Amino acid sequence: MTDGTDTRTQIMAAFADQLAGTGYAGISLVGVAGTVGIRKPSIYHHFPGGKEDLYRAVAREFIGNLHLRIRKAVDTEGSLDDRLTALAVACSEDHGSSISFEQRIYDALDQVGDTTRDEISALYVREVLSPVVVLFEGAVTGDELTGDPQFLMNAFLHLARATDLAGGADNARRITQLFLNGARPRARPM
Repeated sequence: MTDGTDTRTQIMAAFADQLAGTGYAGISLVGVAGTVGIRKPSIYHHFPGGKEDLYRAVAREFIGNLHLRIRKAVDTEGSLDDRLTALAVACSEDHGSSISFEQRIYDALDQVGDTTRDEISALYVREVLSPVVVLFEGAVTGDELTGDPQFLMNAFLHLARATDLAGGADNARRITQLFLNGARPRARPM
């Protein structure tokens, strides 16, 4: 017999696996319960709001973990190149899925209630996007990069998320250099 915390964790893991595989609409709480080895009503003991409560808990956990990786990358000692390479590694996914888990979290926002959508959206902006914008604001202010920090953040994160970790840090460095080649100030001809 497992304790409540372990069962809750197992329920969240089974839900996350289904979310990654089928998206929010394809999730079956009966399937989640079967994966964990419990009956469906037991899910409601841990998540009284059912599927949406589970989504909220899984999304919070994912965003929290991503935030920790991003903070570590942004706080990396060294050059902007070093921090961006660390950020590319922090934001890329290594499972090779055609649709990232982060995208599944985002796509589900259209299928949950307004309160959940607003909470998860605000959490994502605060914990994931804002630290990266601050990094780019500092790089623009310090004349290391040129452009709008929001645009730079968005462009870099899209590149980073496309990084194939099969190539490891080498691919992250390639992505960083590709980005920096387009974002660094150009010398003006005399």
